Amino acid sequence: MTIRAWTCRVAAVAAIAALCGLGIPEGRAQERTETVFREARDYTVRIRTQITTPFLEDERGSFSGAGFLVDSTRGWVLTNAHVVGQSPADITVAFAGGTFRPARKIYVDSFTDVAVLEVPADDRRHPVAPIDCDGVPEVGEAVGAFGHPLGMPFTGTRGIVSGKTDQLLSDMLQIDATVDPGNSGGPVIALRDGRIVGIATAGAGGSKVDRLNFATPMKDVCRILELLRNGVPPEPPLLEFSFLVDEDGRRDLRVGATHNAARWPFQSGDRIVSVGSERESVATVTQLLTAMRGRPEVVPIRVIRAGREVEILVRPSRRPSVIGRRAVSIDGALVAPIAFEDMTALSESARLLVHSVEPGSNADGLDIGPMDIVESIDGRRFGDLDALLAYLRQHQAGAPLHVVFRRFSESANCWFEFHVRDLPGQEVQVIEPEPHVLTSAP
Repeated sequence: MTIRAWTCRVAAVAAIAALCGLGIPEGRAQERTETVFREARDYTVRIRTQITTPFLEDERGSFSGAGFLVDSTRGWVLTNAHVVGQSPADITVAFAGGTFRPARKIYVDSFTDVAVLEVPADDRRHPVAPIDCDGVPEVGEAVGAFGHPLGMPFTGTRGIVSGKTDQLLSDMLQIDATVDPGNSGGPVIALRDGRIVGIATAGAGGSKVDRLNFATPMKDVCRILELLRNGVPPEPPLLEFSFLVDEDGRRDLRVGATHNAARWPFQSGDRIVSVGSERESVATVTQLLTAMRGRPEVVPIRVIRAGREVEILVRPSRRPSVIGRRAVSIDGALVAPIAFEDMTALSESARLLVHSVEPGSNADGLDIGPMDIVESIDGRRFGDLDALLAYLRQHQAGAPLHVVFRRFSESANCWFEFHVRDLPGQEVQVIEPEPHVLTSAP
C-alpha cells in the first residue's frame, strides 16, 4: 500500500469514527474544554456589591456577580454594569483562592451593560483574559460561560451560540449555556480557541429548559476599552431622536422623529446607513453608538431619504457620566437630574426626578415614589441640581419644604397629576460622585 493510500484510509477511518461517535475528535474537544475552564479560573473574579442609595436604575441591597481581568498593569476588571450598579456602591473583588479586596469603578456605560473596575494588586500574578475583538461568533459555535452560578464559585457551563438579537435595544448573543445569578459579568468563551467573545449578561424564562440566556458581544466592548486606554471619554452620545420599531420589536435605524433638530437634523423615515467620513456601515443601534463613541463634535452621517442617499451633519452631546452623577437626599427621597433623550416630547421638560425612596423615611410615609417629577419646592422651580442645592443650603434646617410633584396619571383624560407634600426638611444630604481617575496608557 502506498503512503498516499494509507493516509487516505486513515483520514477516512477518522471521519467515520467522528460521524459514528467513536470519540476520537470528541475526546480532544473535551480536553480542550477542560483547559479553557481551567485557564478561565485564573483570570475570573468574584464581585460583591452593596448599594444603600440607589439611583433610578438600581435597587437597594447586596448583589454578587463575576468579572475578568483585561489589563494587569492598570488592574482593570471587566463586568456588567448591573453587577456593580449605576449608583454609589461598596464593591469588593476576589480572585480564586484570594481574599476580597476593595475595588472602584473606572467606567460604567449608560447604554451597553458594561463596567470597568480597578482592582488593587495583590502578591500574585494573574493572567489577562484573551479577548476576541475581531468578530462575532456564528450561530452554532460552541461556547462556555464561566462564573459563580447560584453561589457555586468558579463554575463553567457549556453550550452553543443559539442566535443573535437586537430586540433588547443593545446587540446580544443568545446562548444556551445558562446564565444564572452569580454568572453575570463573567466571560463567555469560544471553546475552539479559548478567546472571550462575550460577557454573560442575563437569563430569561422560568426553567432551564425554556429559558433564554444572553451575552454582550466583545466586539462592542473593545471600543470602550480602547478609548479608556487612550484617555478618551467613551460615553455614548445622547440620541435625541426616536427610532421606528417594527412588529418584531426591532429597530432598523429608521428615524421616527427628532427631538433636537439643531443637533440631529433628521426627517421622519430617514434610514441611517453609515457614520463618519470613512462611511462605516451600521445596521443596529449598538453599531451606531459604537461607531460614534469618541468622535469629535461634528459627525457626518449618511441616510437613505426618499430613495436617495444623502449626508447630514450631526452635533451630538455625550451622555452624562454614570459615575459622575450627583444627587441630594431630602428626608429619604433621592432627587437627581435625568437625561431622557426624548424629554422635549413633553411640553414641560422634566429636569429633576425622584430616583428612589428610603424605606421607613418621611418621604416614604408621605407616599413619594420613584419617577415623581419635582415641579417646585416652596413655590420655586429649579432648572438643575445646582440651583436646588443653592436653595437648600440657605434654607433653615428643620423648616418644612412645600414640594409639588408631577406624576403620570392613571386617568384616561390626562397625562399627569400634580401632588403636593410637606416634607419636614430635617435630613438633607448631598450625594457626591464616586472618586475615579481616568488614566491614559503609560
